[in-house]
Amino acid sequence: MNGDLRAERHADADAFLAAAEEWLLEAEAENNLLLGLALAQRGQPPTDPPRYWATVRDGRGIVACACRTPPHPLVLSRMPDRAVECLAEHVSGVYAALNGVNGPAAGAQSFAAAWTARNGGSWRTRFRMRLHRLTKASFAGRLPSGSLRRVVAAELALADQWMEEFVLDVGIPPTGSDVAQRIAAGQLYFWIDGESPRSMVSWSRETRSGCAINTAYTPPAFRGRGYGTAAVAALTESLLSAGRRFCCLYTDLAKPAPNALYAKIGFRPLRDDLEIAFEG
Repeated sequence: MNGDLRAERHADADAFLAAAEEWLLEAEAENNLLLGLALAQRGQPPTDPPRYWATVRDGRGIVACACRTPPHPLVLSRMPDRAVECLAEHVSGVYAALNGVNGPAAGAQSFAAAWTARNGGSWRTRFRMRLHRLTKASFAGRLPSGSLRRVVAAELALADQWMEEFVLDVGIPPTGSDVAQRIAAGQLYFWIDGESPRSMVSWSRETRSGCAINTAYTPPAFRGRGYGTAAVAALTESLLSAGRRFCCLYTDLAKPAPNALYAKIGFRPLRDDLEIAFEG
């Protein structure tokens, strides 16, 4: 409790969605991470340690949401400044320590300051990210030869290898299912040229009207030929043609080339996010 604000923890993803889904859908693309994580856990049995699902309300309704899947950082929605201290107080009653927080830049910084003031230690920014949304694929450049197709089970070893390389290349582990699960779900794709894979991309976090693009990776030997651009452009076009209203993705602001590439395909910035690490 904090003035007219009240933070509430929900028992599971189902209860969280019952309380917050419609509010999150008001800014569906911005809330794709929270929505996607909750929808993926709907109907799942409890975990040990349990996940954290929370809403913050004032007298008129929800003003903020948060979730955590230990040992990962806390994930925040956009929130007013007055909700930050209320949430920090509530999270402190659940966790003696956090390893970090992930969310809209201003809110993540404010939460980090409130958390460390309350619990000690320090914080630093690990990644500056930009969330983008695409509603119409508009790439006008010349695509390389080849085509996009789903990765099949027989290609698991190569997909696993490329996923490991992607994690090292990007510096953060991908969210969502593991490689075998992505293949089984039909979410992982190769760009094929000359009957050989040249680039990899996947989608996940399906919400009511959209989904997220992630794991866009081209091995160094095949870079500079447009394979990655082609894979992302073809996948987004396919997803939109199948009835989704938008695709979204995160980029690392420390790497300007991908930001420029995705802009050419039709992605437009929505907001800047931070991933912050807590230390000490």
